Amino acid sequence: EWLASERGLAATPHAQRSRADVRAVLRPSFDELPLLALVDAVEAALGTPVQTAVKREDEQAFAELNAANLMFCEDAARRVAGAMSNDERIERYDVRVAHFESLHPHDAVARVSGVNASR
Repeated sequence: EWLASERGLAATPHAQRSRADVRAVLRPSFDELPLLALVDAVEAALGTPVQTAVKREDEQAFAELNAANLMFCEDAARRVAGAMSNDERIERYDVRVAHFESLHPHDAVARVSGVNASR
């Protein structure tokens, strides 16, 4: 009954997982890696926090958040690249996003690289 409801369908967990690999080269004027700021920027661009493990009691909320923010890996890569291109500390970046498919015999992968103009 719950699974067939609108709320249940939007939040049904599935086996697809995603991974974003981000490489950034800082401008010479910045000598400290702003790791937390970069993680925050990636999370904000994607609309979901980084998750390594989800507790059972948090799974419903996490699944609802993901279901409300669906995107193809190409869209995710472009969003993260947009965040990197707006960061004045970053000179160059490379973003690779992979969706590990549960329904297909292949994974979906997208990559975006860029060089930020001097500011």
